[in-house]
Amino acid sequence: MTRSRFAALAMLAALMPVATKAVAQETARVVVEPESRLWIEGTSNLHGWSCKAEKLDAQIDLDAAAAAAPSTAAPKALKRVQVKVPVRSLKCGHGAMDDNLYKALNADAAPDISYILATFEPTGETKDAYTLHTTGSLTIAGKENKIGMDVEATRLADGTVKAKGVVPVKMTDYGIKPPTAIFGRLKTGDEVKVNFELVIGGKAIATALAGQP
Repeated sequence: MTRSRFAALAMLAALMPVATKAVAQETARVVVEPESRLWIEGTSNLHGWSCKAEKLDAQIDLDAAAAAAPSTAAPKALKRVQVKVPVRSLKCGHGAMDDNLYKALNADAAPDISYILATFEPTGETKDAYTLHTTGSLTIAGKENKIGMDVEATRLADGTVKAKGVVPVKMTDYGIKPPTAIFGRLKTGDEVKVNFELVIGGKAIATALAGQP
C-alpha cells in the first residue's frame, strides 16, 4: 500500500464518526410535556359521555438544522409526529362503561390507539401561530385508516409550542360496535370526537437540538 493511499484511508476512518454523528443529529426528537392530554367525547340515547386518557405517549421529530435557524418558521422544521394511547388508560368515570369500551376496542389484541402524521400543509401562518392541514394514519382496534384534520398551533415567548385539534371518528369505520352500558339501556352513537392538546416545551426542544440526553 502506498503512503498516499494509506493517508487517504486514515483520513476516511477519522471522518466516519463525525459523519455518523452528523446524520444522527439531522433529526431532533422531542417528547411532549406531561400536561398534554387527549379525550374522547360521544353521545348516547341517554346523555353525552367523555373518556379521558390517563397516559399519552407522543413524539415529535424535527429537522434539527431547520429548527435551529431563527428565521425558519416552525412548521418547516416538522418531520414526523407519532402519538400512542394505551386503550386501558381511557377512563370514562364509570367502571362498567370502561370495561365495555375496552371490549369494544379489542384491548387485549390491540392494546394501543396510534396515530402517525404523513403529510401536512401550513396555512394562515404568522410568526407565532399557524394551522396545519394534515393527513395521517389512525389505528384503532387493530384497523388502520387514513384521516385528515386541522391542527392549530401557537408558539409562546419561551419557545413552547401548543397544538390542538378535534378528529371526528366513526367507530364502525374501524369495525367497532358502539358500546352499551346499564344492561343495554345506554347505547352510544357511532360517531365520536377525539380531542387533543399537545404541549412541546421550549426547553425540551432546545435540549433535543443540542443533542443532549
